[in-house]
Amino acid sequence: MKIKKLIIGIVGLGLLLGLLGINLSAQNRQNYSMDKTLCAHYVKLSREMVDGDNLPLAKLYAQKAVQANPWEKAAWANYNDVIQKLADNGDIEDFDTFIEESTAAKAPKAAAGAQFEGC
Repeated sequence: MKIKKLIIGIVGLGLLLGLLGINLSAQNRQNYSMDKTLCAHYVKLSREMVDGDNLPLAKLYAQKAVQANPWEKAAWANYNDVIQKLADNGDIEDFDTFIEESTAAKAPKAAAGAQFEGC
């Protein structure tokens, strides 16, 4: 009998905490509003800047599009395109991701025919 009451109490507490958690996450979602129109506008401006070869400004607009709606695939695709074009032109100095040759030479190399999951 005591075990049955203990199990019911634990299940009840779990349900109560679960409902409280759902309520809190719903409140957090209301605090962040996505602006799909603003996102689309920034994507359009970014593409116009890419067409005009103004890649730094295109990158800025692409970042603003992602910030306006981080769940928009078109915004991320546009941002990826702009970064790729910057990389193709060699204009990626602001990323601070340079690796010294000595560090790269020490990195382990993949065995011939090696397969990596996700690659």
